[in-house]
Amino acid sequence: MIRMGTQISLKLSERTYTTAKAYAELHGYDTLQDFIRELIRERLFEGERGEPEGLLTYLTSEEALARAWQSPEEDEAWEHLQEET
Repeated sequence: MIRMGTQISLKLSERTYTTAKAYAELHGYDTLQDFIRELIRERLFEGERGEPEGLLTYLTSEEALARAWQSPEEDEAWEHLQEET
């Protein structure tokens, strides 16, 4: 199943738009949208100032990881580690 993204509208001042578009072109982005998407990904998933890197990735995936890790099969797979300590 291919999941389509959600489209948003973003209003920028003319100066911000012009500067961002020039920056995107200078740094090899195909479109201004690509540049903005990368900025969002960096902020959410590659750490923020003062945040340990990966913390937001962990927080956004915590529920899915809990489902995968909290199962009898997973407990059995890791049981040998408990025996060694």
